Amino acid sequence: MRKLTTISVAACAISTGAVAEMTEIGLNAYSISAADFDGNTISLNVVDMYMLSDDTSDVMLNIYNMTLPAAAQITYYQSITGAGWAPNNLGGPFDTEATRIGDSFVSIGGVDFDNPEQTPGAGAGTALDPNFGGSNADYPSDLAGWFNSNPPTQNGQVGETPLGLGVFVGRFSSTQALDASNFVGTTLEATWNQGLGTPGQQSQFSVIPAPGSLALLAMAGLVGTRRRH
Repeated sequence: MRKLTTISVAACAISTGAVAEMTEIGLNAYSISAADFDGNTISLNVVDMYMLSDDTSDVMLNIYNMTLPAAAQITYYQSITGAGWAPNNLGGPFDTEATRIGDSFVSIGGVDFDNPEQTPGAGAGTALDPNFGGSNADYPSDLAGWFNSNPPTQNGQVGETPLGLGVFVGRFSSTQALDASNFVGTTLEATWNQGLGTPGQQSQFSVIPAPGSLALLAMAGLVGTRRRH
């Protein structure tokens, strides 16, 4: 059972000067109840993270140098059969509701745009950088990163998500109190291109509170686009 409670969307961005670019971080917060492998029903607060775009040609390649603020450095929920931050749904009897909609994981796309469930094979090819802290970390370590290890799949292709044009990059679920405000102060960098053989572009992003508003702004950093090798 999924109960939508809040949606926090990046409302503006500072352009990096690129013609087509990822513009901001989108955060979608809601609450769910889901059955795990042992039959127990878990109540969870969930924040889905997206990178939003202004061009349908954009393809996300990686997230790197992500640092969460203290409020988001908590022990995130891992389902019994979907343990680990890399996408992990083994299918068959292990394909539980909790693994699909409740498990915490990161991905470079590879999930359904309208309903980003961790189905068997979803997010295939997503790998963690050494800075992540390991797949069994309580939360991503400072300067964490993840990437599509098989770029020809173009799993990071943007599409129409619940927050607009963009791509899913992570789910953060907890039995504790959790919403988009926990992520104020998050910083990360991202690399994307417009498909195979096109040059990579990069920018820095951060989540900040909008003055006089409960909305969150995720603003692109004032850096020029550059290629990452």
